[in-house]
Amino acid sequence: MKRIRIFIVCVFCCALCIKLSAQDEVQYFEFQEEIVDTLLLPTDTLEIKLSTRDYLNLLMTPDSLTGAVINIYQDSAIYFAIDKKELTEAVEAKGFRIQIYSSNRGAVARERAFEIKDILITKHPQLADEIYITYTSPFWKVRIGNCENNAKAQELRQWIIAEFPEFTTETYIVPSMIYVY
Repeated sequence: MKRIRIFIVCVFCCALCIKLSAQDEVQYFEFQEEIVDTLLLPTDTLEIKLSTRDYLNLLMTPDSLTGAVINIYQDSAIYFAIDKKELTEAVEAKGFRIQIYSSNRGAVARERAFEIKDILITKHPQLADEIYITYTSPFWKVRIGNCENNAKAQELRQWIIAEFPEFTTETYIVPSMIYVY
């Protein structure tokens, strides 16, 4: 029943888009030449480097010709991850991560791994870029962190146990290739 409702909504939206695009077709062709002219830049212009956040903000500004706006809906953790990633580049090194889930029960294990990731991010969005879901046949695993030594890994493990007691029985320190910033 749910699939039928989704299908009907999709068909309705497609029909509405076709109707709107047919109405706007004349306007589009009237402005097409101007739009192309505003997008082409001279080859001798200076190259300006924008950050990812600047690109997102630029996309959300109204278009100068049509006034159209692109609305971007995303979790705040994405902005946090973008900012952190742009500050430095990561280098791979030997280290430790905390494994909080491992299962070989096929599709059920995959679903559970992504549910666990959602639980972790919901409670602590700052963990978004340090949660790793891996599949090594036949195991799905969820690991957290980029600990350079065992002492830091032990501290992180204790924090995870305190914050997420439901994962206590499966929380282990495992050697892993990590990202060092």
